Amino acid sequence: MAGLFPFNKVRGGQREFMDDVSQVLKEKKHLIAHAPTGIGKTVAVLAPTLECALEKNKTIFFLTPKHTQHVIVIDTLKRIKKKHGTDFVAVDIVGKQWTCPHQVRDLNSMEFNQFCRKLKKDERCTYYNRVRKGKLSKKAVKVVGEIKKNLFHSEEIADKCSKYEMCPYEVCTEVGKDANIVVCDYFHIFSPKVRKAFLSKLNKNLENAILVVDEAHNLPERVRSLLSNNLTEKQLSRAIKEAHFTGYEETADDYRDLQSILKHLGAGVKKGGERLVGRDEFISLLEEKLDVTYEDFMEEVKDLGERVLEVPNRHKSYSRSIARFLESWVGEDVGYARILSRENYYRLSYRCLDPSISSSKIFSKSCSSVLMSGTLLPQEMYADILGFNLKNTLLREYMSPFPQENRVSIIIPNVTTRYAKRSDYMFRKYAAIISQTASLVPGNVAVFFPAYHLMDRVKGLLDEQRIGKRVLVERRGMNKEERMELHNQLVNLMGRGGGLLMGVQAGSFSEGVDYANNLLDAVVIVGLPLETPNLEVKSLIAYYDVRFDRGWDYGYIYPAMNRVLQAAGRCIRTEKDKGVIVFMDERFRWRNYSKCFPQDLDLIVSEMPERYISKFFG
Repeated sequence: MAGLFPFNKVRGGQREFMDDVSQVLKEKKHLIAHAPTGIGKTVAVLAPTLECALEKNKTIFFLTPKHTQHVIVIDTLKRIKKKHGTDFVAVDIVGKQWTCPHQVRDLNSMEFNQFCRKLKKDERCTYYNRVRKGKLSKKAVKVVGEIKKNLFHSEEIADKCSKYEMCPYEVCTEVGKDANIVVCDYFHIFSPKVRKAFLSKLNKNLENAILVVDEAHNLPERVRSLLSNNLTEKQLSRAIKEAHFTGYEETADDYRDLQSILKHLGAGVKKGGERLVGRDEFISLLEEKLDVTYEDFMEEVKDLGERVLEVPNRHKSYSRSIARFLESWVGEDVGYARILSRENYYRLSYRCLDPSISSSKIFSKSCSSVLMSGTLLPQEMYADILGFNLKNTLLREYMSPFPQENRVSIIIPNVTTRYAKRSDYMFRKYAAIISQTASLVPGNVAVFFPAYHLMDRVKGLLDEQRIGKRVLVERRGMNKEERMELHNQLVNLMGRGGGLLMGVQAGSFSEGVDYANNLLDAVVIVGLPLETPNLEVKSLIAYYDVRFDRGWDYGYIYPAMNRVLQAAGRCIRTEKDKGVIVFMDERFRWRNYSKCFPQDLDLIVSEMPERYISKFFG
């Protein structure tokens, strides 16, 4: 067991996890870990990695997309320091835009970085100047020293810096130079441009880094997004206004011509439709229509983008965004798809299909890495699509530490949301089973559907009188306050007969909400959230067919099953929680779907789930 473990008792599965982490660190390998909720994966990975980092002078980068996880990591490190008195430096870094005292929120990350660089270059950022002007200021030295000696969450660092009107990001990166562990976001390492600047600022390198990736089931799509780019009619319309304002009338005309090129490419494409576009097809049309070389036009757009940002109090440049798209468009064909789509306006996309284009180099350069999630199944898929070499990668699935008797998992095989079998009869069947299930559950029930329109069809058929619960519905486009209000209503119904929450898989309530204190007595999964087979999905399937002969699995089925498992995981959150999980679709029995279920789920297949539900709560 790792020497820096801060608790007296080791949970089930936790010891094995720590032993495996220690092994891959010793052998400079990688670990892909399916670690279920409750196993205590944060402390299980931190104890051995911190011990290794201190012994071998390595830096841990703990990468997580969730702010709540940042808090958990820092709190766990506090426990380690208190228990063992170990001397180490840790820093919690979030995107600098979100702690910036200028409070510029309407820019994307690239636009904000440009805004930040310009203010610093012109010596107009007083917050930056108070941290350093050539060298670190005396006040900054004091604050940096205090953060090194203690452990603070990013908000606490921001509050501390605000007292001295200093830039929190600059202070954090100064601490980061001496940090043994840096808690940050995926994009700090997996965005190529951000990574280069970030590591340079910290005086760190990947070769000396241990990477810990939390919620790693999100990583493939996040990397794809970071490597993708779009050009839209709306962008061009706004760029035309920029060009007029700055006197670039010829460029404004060029932007109008670009809009006509998008319409030309979309000729015959109906609303909601799409088509593939060749790399050279777009370039040839641009050069012919604009009577200029592609490279010269790209430079012209870059120049305009810089000119726009020179306008006082102007922080956003649509021309800069267009320039970035033009740069990306001439990139590789393999591992990417070029797609024109039409909704309310035309969109030309350069979409990354293969996250390993970036991730494989990052992991191979790093000293060691640990990828972990409660839904990291099947592990072979993540190893393949992220570009791991199986010869130096350990794949592990740990068992849930929760008592098996606290959970009943049932597959109902006589229903399905398959398109060919959708009918009034099928929807009424779903409504009847949901109504019966909810009536047998003493507290709150959450029902998650593949899509809003399917949820709406079933909702209208529910027997609310039989259910005996208040029905709460997740609506499309709910803001944070509205989601919180719905969650609070569910909390208030606990112990009063409960409520029936209806939501969608891959939505806020099926993935983004933590149902603490056994808030849900049951979760019902209706059907499979399979992606609409649009051109991007078809391209992904074709690509993975060529690479791994697993196109439908990797590009279609497994991502949907991951969303199913995320939703199912809302029910049991602690070892004291009890609940029923119901999977309502015959396909959950099929081999290519069922192989995604954790080994310890202990599924019951029954057309009469009421027997098991009544007995469980009886």
